[in-house]
Amino acid sequence: MKKFILFFALIASAASCASEKKQANAADSTTTETTTNTVATTETATTNDTDKVFIDQTNSDGSVKMFEDVLAQYKGKVIYVDFWASWCPPCRGEMPSSQKLHSQFEGKDVVFLYVSFDRAADAWKNGIEKMDIKGVHYFPAGDANQAVSTKYGINGIPRYMLVDKNGKVINPDAPRPSSDQVIAGLINQYL
Repeated sequence: MKKFILFFALIASAASCASEKKQANAADSTTTETTTNTVATTETATTNDTDKVFIDQTNSDGSVKMFEDVLAQYKGKVIYVDFWASWCPPCRGEMPSSQKLHSQFEGKDVVFLYVSFDRAADAWKNGIEKMDIKGVHYFPAGDANQAVSTKYGINGIPRYMLVDKNGKVINPDAPRPSSDQVIAGLINQYL
């Protein structure tokens, strides 16, 4: 019975995300290509709040920055990756736990990388600001987004991943931030 209830809850959550994604995609369709191009050519930068770092979509040679390129920037640190979107209620629901986990590892060799599956850069940035999500933020270009989804079998969000200090993905489906000590223990194990 518990398995049935859990299965039903997962299906309901996925349906909710899919419905909100449709609405967000409809709203996003009015966003122009100019917005995406502006984000693509912006250098890696920090906002006034030094706890928020935004990663550029392109490498210095102009090529599309892939997920592995982003991970390589943080070699030598444990990386906890959060695949999310501003339109996804379960993603937003995990953010308070995520920020609590982030605070727990402040000053340690841990990077909290938020990879957005939003369709428009404005929705992505507004979500970050509205929820005050501290960490490293990456809004992948279409090619990079599709490549990471395919390579790691990301069929739904939120999805979490743990990467060791050598840049090796050690858990492509890591526990959620709300698992508290479960994920904290795993991160500590690789520090």
